Amino acid sequence: MSKRPFLDYYGKHNISPVPMEVNKESHFVHRQGLYQRLGILAGNIRGRKVLEFGPGNGVNALFTLSMQPEECVLVDANPTGIKNCTANLSRFYPGENWKIVDSLIEDFNTDQKFDLVICEGLLPNQVNPSQMARHCGSFVSPGGVYVVTCHDAISLVSETLRCLLGWLLVRNTDDFSDQVAILAQFFASHLEHLEHVTRPVEDWVIDNVLQTEFWQDSPLFTIAEAIDALCEDFAAHGTSPWFLQDWSWYKSVGSVRDHFNKTMTEGYWANVHNLIDWRVVSKPRSITENRALGSLCSRIRAQAGKAPEDTNLIEQLVLDLEELAHLLPEENMETRAAISSYVEGMRHFLKVGLLAPEMFGDFGAWWGRATQYCSFVKL
Repeated sequence: MSKRPFLDYYGKHNISPVPMEVNKESHFVHRQGLYQRLGILAGNIRGRKVLEFGPGNGVNALFTLSMQPEECVLVDANPTGIKNCTANLSRFYPGENWKIVDSLIEDFNTDQKFDLVICEGLLPNQVNPSQMARHCGSFVSPGGVYVVTCHDAISLVSETLRCLLGWLLVRNTDDFSDQVAILAQFFASHLEHLEHVTRPVEDWVIDNVLQTEFWQDSPLFTIAEAIDALCEDFAAHGTSPWFLQDWSWYKSVGSVRDHFNKTMTEGYWANVHNLIDWRVVSKPRSITENRALGSLCSRIRAQAGKAPEDTNLIEQLVLDLEELAHLLPEENMETRAAISSYVEGMRHFLKVGLLAPEMFGDFGAWWGRATQYCSFVKL
């Protein structure tokens, strides 16, 4: 694993694989819906101070700036991303009260505190996500809101399997551009199954499949881990997707921090099975069942990550996928069909040493709710 996740890879290829332009009208509607779920209203931003780590090309910051903060500071160290972010913000908000700080996140330091701090698409895959989460959270003012994004092995299992499949497709191709072209052609039909995709398939391939740290050896950062990392100073507030149910009487709350962190953690574990396939929503189930599901998905991720060095691991991976199908709720019929398709295709590969893309038909439509958002309030 590199010492500077994301940055070393982006710098090597001189890229910033996130959207440069979006449909501003629909993008703003989507961002407003996200902020609503996270408990961030216009009044939380207007006239307030905002800090965003890793803004990429700045398209998300466009919405934040539309809510008229007093100041918006963006911290990044990717030269291509800084260049593109500057161009985007200058185009729509010239002369506005924003600035970009060229700095590694772990090196950023200021005595200033901010009313809203955003770490989007950043903490998972870092060397120590919990440590970085606490560092970024240290800049939140009391009563301020802190937004992070999370991944877990359950929500990512379909993408992990795609990444292994992609590696097998280009394992004998050395040129980076050729790899991108081959994988983009293969996975284009997969991304067509996702609603409201704004990312070009080439960017998805570059950022996920070809950035092998994403699926081989980098840490994940679950909602439960985020709560545990931040529990001393923050109370869990909102999530997207929203799964929290709290039937307690407000007067029964002895500690705001302890109550909401415990309730959110329990709600996560009772509903985490719903992250495995965006097409399916089923009722909460026992934490014991879902912990077993999580352990199995973690094992599948580990096997997929090591398979490029030892393809014999694919045999055990196939067996674990069949077990995964049995552990799913009865509503996950489409998920089981996708798993069966992948198993069939991999068994064919193990037999003849070649992939038959047509055998993975049902698998193409299977995507998890890969990224979850979680907001916290600084107490």
